[in-house]
Amino acid sequence: MADLSPAGAGLGSPQFEGRRLSEALLPLELAPRTQLQLASISRWNALRGVRVGLVAASLLTLLIGANLATPIYPVLQRQLGLTALDTTILFTVYVFALVPVLAAVGHWSDHLGRRAMILPAVAFAAAGDAVFATAGSFWQLALGRAVQGIAVGVATGAAGAALGDLLPDHQTLAAKLTLACSAGGVAIGPVIGSLLSSGEHPLLTPFLIHSIVLLALCVPLALVHPRKPGGPRPAAAPPRITTPAHLRPRRLRLPRTGRREFLLAAGAGFASYAVFGVYLSLAPAFSAKLLGTSSSLIGAVVAALLLGSSAVAQLLIPPTTDRVVIAIGMAGLALGLGLVVTAAWTGTAALLFLGSVLGGACQGVAFRSLFTTAVAAMDPERRGSELSTLWVIVYLGSSLPIVGVGALVQAYGLLPAVSAFVGLAALACLALAGAVLRRR
Repeated sequence: MADLSPAGAGLGSPQFEGRRLSEALLPLELAPRTQLQLASISRWNALRGVRVGLVAASLLTLLIGANLATPIYPVLQRQLGLTALDTTILFTVYVFALVPVLAAVGHWSDHLGRRAMILPAVAFAAAGDAVFATAGSFWQLALGRAVQGIAVGVATGAAGAALGDLLPDHQTLAAKLTLACSAGGVAIGPVIGSLLSSGEHPLLTPFLIHSIVLLALCVPLALVHPRKPGGPRPAAAPPRITTPAHLRPRRLRLPRTGRREFLLAAGAGFASYAVFGVYLSLAPAFSAKLLGTSSSLIGAVVAALLLGSSAVAQLLIPPTTDRVVIAIGMAGLALGLGLVVTAAWTGTAALLFLGSVLGGACQGVAFRSLFTTAVAAMDPERRGSELSTLWVIVYLGSSLPIVGVGALVQAYGLLPAVSAFVGLAALACLALAGAVLRRR
């Protein structure tokens, strides 16, 4: 795939002197051999496109696995006697495991390298699949969710930073891939889980297949030669030395540059991921009640409509710095949520689908624009830690709000609880729209 022979006469200029052809094709340096833990096999100096594909595939596959069980929860509720509160707790266990890990090790990839974090995360996620596939109680399900959360927490900041390193002149594309893989994995996961869980073993089949895919990804990740995090460094610069002090957990800090952009992106992510979490945890039951069906696929499709629309919008619509467009996007998410609740109160199924698509598309345009602007303002040398801080805030939206909604469902029923949540979420979206429109 890549030429590992010394550069020939055609690359005799000083900037390529002493470099291999494949190194010349990539503007980033190879990691020092002394820092490689797989030095004996990590000799594949893959081209940039291959590396981007590996990082994107890893992030996408991890997020798919974290959401495979969404359409299976109604089956587990019947088999294990789980309540709606139990289901929402399972969702928050994932976040409560993810957030501390992301906060504690999010900066490690800036010192150890991106591959050094992504490869163990993919292998650990395969172990989580095994726990989840054999679960027979609430506590085993919770353990499987915790393992999934740890794996995603280890990989999230490293994967986003790796894409930024590999595409230094295309930060917009790097942000697009990061968000599209995240939202796309969350959207595709329930659909794949529903399709694979229709047999006699609703848990074993999807997670067994997913674990095989993860283990297959580990092979090229182990073979590829890692590269130094951050931008290219002068040849005369002293080598980076990583000590245990560098790996100590750090306090989460706001970035030094682009702080306003960071806060707007974090706020929009928190609000929208709270909506995503409620959709993923309660959409099967909500859509079954509205549509009068017990099909797990229908619930998965309804959940995927919101997140899939967000992912498609992020891929197809370029980010913008126009504050009016971003504000309209946040207001559109609020409107879409209003249509979903109206559908439930009036029994109009078409509004459920229309509101999901509208809300997801508007969220995709607004959040991607804010996210791209925030990432572009980050320091490349601290991109891993700053991205981790951003994702910690975003993922917190998928924790406590969902537990609150689950408790409301237990006390007042599904529709009143969802209606109350939608009202609060819509107000938050409108407040963020106003903050975007406000001049500095």
